[in-house]
Amino acid sequence: MRTFHTIRRVALTVATATAFTGVHAAQLEEIVVTAQKRTESLQDIPISITTISGDKIEQAGIGNLEDLSAYVPNLMLSENAVATSIIMRGIGPGANQSFEQSVGLYVDGIHLAKGRQTRTGLFDLERVEVLRGPQGILFGKNTLAGAVNVTSATPQVGDEFGGKISVGFESHDGHTVEGNLNGSVSENLALRLAFKDHENDGYLPNSITGQDGPTTDETLWRFAATWEPSDNTSVKFKHAEGEHTRVGGTAVVKTLQPVANLGAAAQLAFGVIGGFFPSVGSNVAQGILDLNRDAVSIGGNALAASLGEATVPGEKPEGTDTENKDTSLNIDVDFGDGYTFTSVTGYSEYEYEDGIDTDFLPIQFVGRSDISEYDQISQEFRITSDPSRKFSYIAGAYWEEQTQEIDRIVVFDGTLGLPAPVMTAIIGAPSLLAIPPSVTGALGLPFGLNGVTIFNQAGRVSNWRQETDAWAVFFQGEWQLTDNLTLTAGARYTEEDKFAVASTRITTDTTGLATPNPSPLLAGALRRVAPTTFDHDFVEKRTTDQVTPGVSLEWARSDDSLYYASYSEGFKSGGFNAVDDQAPDLVRDTPPFTIPGDGWRYEDETATSFEIGGKHTLLDGAMNFNWSLFTSEYDDQQVSTFVGVGFVVRNAATSEVDGLETEIRWQATDNLFLGANVALLDASYGAFPTAGCTAEQASDIAGGAASSGSCTIRIGADGNALANQDLAGGSLTHAPDYSGSLFLDYNRPFNDTMEWFFAADVNFTDGYLLTGDLDPLDFQDSFQKLNVRAGMRGENWEFMVFGRNITDEETAAGGFDVPLLSGGHAIYTDPGEIYGARISYSF
Repeated sequence: MRTFHTIRRVALTVATATAFTGVHAAQLEEIVVTAQKRTESLQDIPISITTISGDKIEQAGIGNLEDLSAYVPNLMLSENAVATSIIMRGIGPGANQSFEQSVGLYVDGIHLAKGRQTRTGLFDLERVEVLRGPQGILFGKNTLAGAVNVTSATPQVGDEFGGKISVGFESHDGHTVEGNLNGSVSENLALRLAFKDHENDGYLPNSITGQDGPTTDETLWRFAATWEPSDNTSVKFKHAEGEHTRVGGTAVVKTLQPVANLGAAAQLAFGVIGGFFPSVGSNVAQGILDLNRDAVSIGGNALAASLGEATVPGEKPEGTDTENKDTSLNIDVDFGDGYTFTSVTGYSEYEYEDGIDTDFLPIQFVGRSDISEYDQISQEFRITSDPSRKFSYIAGAYWEEQTQEIDRIVVFDGTLGLPAPVMTAIIGAPSLLAIPPSVTGALGLPFGLNGVTIFNQAGRVSNWRQETDAWAVFFQGEWQLTDNLTLTAGARYTEEDKFAVASTRITTDTTGLATPNPSPLLAGALRRVAPTTFDHDFVEKRTTDQVTPGVSLEWARSDDSLYYASYSEGFKSGGFNAVDDQAPDLVRDTPPFTIPGDGWRYEDETATSFEIGGKHTLLDGAMNFNWSLFTSEYDDQQVSTFVGVGFVVRNAATSEVDGLETEIRWQATDNLFLGANVALLDASYGAFPTAGCTAEQASDIAGGAASSGSCTIRIGADGNALANQDLAGGSLTHAPDYSGSLFLDYNRPFNDTMEWFFAADVNFTDGYLLTGDLDPLDFQDSFQKLNVRAGMRGENWEFMVFGRNITDEETAAGGFDVPLLSGGHAIYTDPGEIYGARISYSF
């Protein structure tokens, strides 16, 4: 691929850089990581890895993983209404709550498996390590694109009692208070308590409600203890809890271009918007970011009441309320002679309530509410030998159990929230969910008002539950073949069982929005706007086992220069689709449906990757230059495609990803630090014949065309009609050709007790596609964001002013087609410019 033409330039760069041999007084601080399950220098790790310290995270105002991804080339986070995806080198999961991540997230040694857990805020950290490429041996399943290894601040036995408090204020009436208390309470026990509270009033206007949104309120705390009962034993316990409440959403309609062949519901929606809400079309045409919607979640209170939870009158507002708890227990025992036994026990849980204004429009058309619970327990045992020996190894066993459950209601308001006379004047009936007498008479059903059977609101209520039980054993050995040549090899064997139950029932407001109604008339009315809505009960189990090997060869050219070549494999486990409008098998099944159709079950995704790279320490320790060149192939890639008001999952044939990653850190003087992280990427589908079609293509086919581009209609083995296109050769989403970060830190003494400081970061990326159908309308243009901060600090205090994204770039965290509005496109927006100040005091 084209990135391999850069090999010559890489070699030239290395040769030029290593030519610097002059004396240089400034020295870089050594970066220590645990990327290979033991403490090592970053420069000794044969992996493409970027590390960001806890100090940098605090100083730069990096509040979550999405903020952090801007500083790590080839890393992105894509957030949508129901899930958050970590994307590495263009590889990541789509918008489906059943998905495992392609990039594993680990906090204090515990695997946090679900996308919702990535939304937890970052605070009081020691460092974050971002490992690129498959990590199938030491980290295991669901790391086929990489891993993010987060280490929170740990109390040290012997430390004096102390602490820190910081208070910050920023744009949009935002304020943050965070701090910690830390110290030893006895000769072998140290404790630490950290907390963070953050609020803001939102950065997007909503011309329909007259209020900005989304408002955010986040409270986090963590308790940590280190106990050393003997000279050879260390016990580290950590427990963290958090609550994240967001009222409102971040989705903004960016394009309103009706396709040629609109369905009845879409024609009506466009007409009502144009007639009753003309400012919406004007805002979109001018590129004004405005939420432009009523921001309520239809049916949220009905779902909560059906589950026995307290409710309040009226509809719930759009938003999310997530509570999470994470606990880890790490025990290290030194057996002597270089052998260490490690036990890592973890427990994690979350529960959330989501309300989504699913039509994303000012009309009251479609609403969705989810109430979900998740819990996970894990245990790992490891034995590690002395790494200084000619042969050393890490061996271990791992077990994990998960339970995930989602209760959901989706409601369609056939009145669009308009008075009955208005709707009747527009369409001849007070509701879209009205069935004419000819249909009701043919079915032998009673007539409704004036011979027309009318449902004002109808929908579906569902329950989805998945249980996972997995175990693994692994071994990785390291052989010192010569004084400067090392061979590392290993493998991991994993078995996983998943059991899923999915049930959906059609409902109506005439009997209760969360109460099933088996009327075939109701089902017919609802399928006028949601064609894949069926009562169903699916139950299925799947079992998988995988072996993920890896091998690397390292050549230490000198004490300051390391070259490596590696081969690695990884996999992401399959599962069962969590969407509630999953179509049954219409060929083999009849009501009540119990046989799922195509797209309910998806299989494992696998990866193979080759990489060569180098780690170089230059200028007498003042500069580090690291690089890696890689080529990877992903088979049976799990891809989520938007259909109607939800997403379906299919396994694409192959994806091919090539690229180059470089990192330079330079302590230019005692006062000036410079750095650059830059990546090139070429990521495309090798074959994907079952990709979803764009709205324009679907419109052409609806108008009678046999095909549009590569989009054609086919009847699946389950009897359902599918519109698919072949995206072979097309770019993966969230895969820019280049991305990176440039940064500068400067400090200078002001007097004997104070110094002033200045820092600037430039985060940049090329343009990239946002949606799985590769519609060019869903595209994020290239951009650069500039962040600056400056201030004064003394021995135990600091004052800082800052600006983030001071050029006020408008960018998207994700994109999608507006449901039931063919030709409508929307994005999930990132914040624009933010200015603020912070003061900190340590004691």
